[in-house]
Amino acid sequence: MIRFADMNKIVIILGAVALFFTSCNKNFKVGAEYKDVTAVFALLSKADTFNYVKITKGYYDELQDNLLLAQNSDSIYYNNLEVKMMEISNGAVVDSFTLPRVDLNNEGFVKDSGIFAQTPNYGYKFHKALNSDRRYRLKIKNLSNGKVIEGETEVINHNQIIFQKPYINTQPLDFAVPTQTFDFAWSAPATAVFFDVVLRFWYQEFNINTMITTRTYRDLTLIKNVLNNGAGGNATMSNSDFYRMLNSEVGVAPSFITRRVDTADLMLITGGQVLKTYIDATTAQGGITYDQIKPNYTNLKGEDVLGIMSTRGIKTLKDIPLTKPTIDSIVLGSLTKNLSFVGISSE
Repeated sequence: MIRFADMNKIVIILGAVALFFTSCNKNFKVGAEYKDVTAVFALLSKADTFNYVKITKGYYDELQDNLLLAQNSDSIYYNNLEVKMMEISNGAVVDSFTLPRVDLNNEGFVKDSGIFAQTPNYGYKFHKALNSDRRYRLKIKNLSNGKVIEGETEVINHNQIIFQKPYINTQPLDFAVPTQTFDFAWSAPATAVFFDVVLRFWYQEFNINTMITTRTYRDLTLIKNVLNNGAGGNATMSNSDFYRMLNSEVGVAPSFITRRVDTADLMLITGGQVLKTYIDATTAQGGITYDQIKPNYTNLKGEDVLGIMSTRGIKTLKDIPLTKPTIDSIVLGSLTKNLSFVGISSE
């Protein structure tokens, strides 16, 4: 799925292009008049206790190094925004909430290192149980210049997402024979437009030097971008793909590490139509225009705004065992025997 940092990358692209032209001809004026471009990213999830809205600003400076400016939080965050979320029923506002600004680093969403300032990492926090029978409207007002941005979305009801294959977490996952396939199936509401099937593979690592055992995991995206067939979806995976992904994600261990297979969580991750359109628009390639700057899709209304407001959902089957033949294939199979797995977890 998309991270908050992605919107920052979008809004600085014009500055990066400008810097390229500057290096080619220092006498050529590349900077236009300053334009206040706002980037907004909001994905509402009914399954989450807290939802967050990320809001940043674009910038360009003719005289200063824009990559250095990106390290200054004042260059990428607004200091005078009023951010509200409104609950809509039958077209009428039935409730309204003002969202406080928080540092997402303190909320458990630590920003990746890179071009942009890591601290602070501002976002706006929404704390309310979402109603999937209603819509939600975001309204952002810049109190310094009066600029208003609005967006609206439905909400996916994750409680209506139901696994059918496998249908329960006590049904072991059997990927034992690499030449065979494994079928997935599920039901879901129409608001869930596309799906990824992700397996969270839990395992133990034992350090021979320290005598310490650590439980950890790797996420394997088994199936990508399956569309809703009207009542849910289904997909088939080659078992050999599981072993290839496991090899790629886990990787070879140091000589002092041995590993044991634990259980798995099976996650069905879904998104709404706006998120689907956004992903398609930003990843589309091919044809004679593949190397050109792609158009920025947004469903937000307002002057000079980028980003989206949409919905996401997740359904999880936790602590699913793997069959013994599957574990044997992980330990001894040609695709994964280099990973230092020696058996099943004792816990």
